[in-house]
Amino acid sequence: MEYPVGIGEFRVAVAPGILVTRGLGSCVGVILYDADVRLGGLAHVMLPNSRDFTSFSNPYKFADLAIPALISEMRARGARMLRARLVGGARMFANGVTRAGFDIGDRNIIQARVILTAFAVPVVAEDVGGSVGRTVLLDVSLGKVTVRTAGHGEKAL
Repeated sequence: MEYPVGIGEFRVAVAPGILVTRGLGSCVGVILYDADVRLGGLAHVMLPNSRDFTSFSNPYKFADLAIPALISEMRARGARMLRARLVGGARMFANGVTRAGFDIGDRNIIQARVILTAFAVPVVAEDVGGSVGRTVLLDVSLGKVTVRTAGHGEKAL
């Protein structure tokens, strides 16, 4: 069964599910997997830090809130040997540069790496940056991650 993950959402699934998120531009898909328990998780984060905002309606659109929540949910379900993959973080618009000099895609990638390191979750593969949109699928049965890139086909990650 295929389980879609929208912007500002995360989802955890057991085998034989497939987690999928479409339309990753500057957003980053954070894919977590534990092969021992065949448990997978996917977060579709839009922005790096909630602290940059005084109020917000959806905490899971922020990397600093979504990634720890995803890790916590997976550990509560028995995951102990999490491995991460990152997909997305593209520079989609010429005017996407922030005041700090980094575009949102770059900031999302950096923040995801920092948080995963803080939680001792190694990043084992990435397909990040560039200027193209991506779709990512995680087959929880196999731990297989597939990235579809607009105009560039499909590849395993």
